[in-house]
Amino acid sequence: MKYARIIDGVVDSISYDLPYFEGRPEPGWTEAPDDVFAGFSFDGENFTGPEPTPPPRQTVRKSVVQARIIEAGMMASAYAALTQNPVYFARWFAPDRPEVYCDDPDAILLVTALGLDPDAILAPIV
Repeated sequence: MKYARIIDGVVDSISYDLPYFEGRPEPGWTEAPDDVFAGFSFDGENFTGPEPTPPPRQTVRKSVVQARIIEAGMMASAYAALTQNPVYFARWFAPDRPEVYCDDPDAILLVTALGLDPDAILAPIV
């Protein structure tokens, strides 16, 4: 038999024996199915598993993006576009951010404005 301690509607801990305190069952423990573990929600009747962690967003190194833009013959246009907007320029050339998200809306907008395919230019290296 498996038991779950429920605190504020969430499984806090699991026990395989019903915990006793001063000779009687400790309050707050409920019989639970085998597949329940800490973090599950409990509505008084049903246990619900936590939402799965989303996969990390894919990134591509900015140097790879630049090389692809250069190869497409559009680096002068890309540089001109970046220098017209100080915020975009600062974000692109920030030394502590060597990568850009493949789905970054600003990067997609820039690449599209250059007439290039964002799926190709911002594709991650696999």
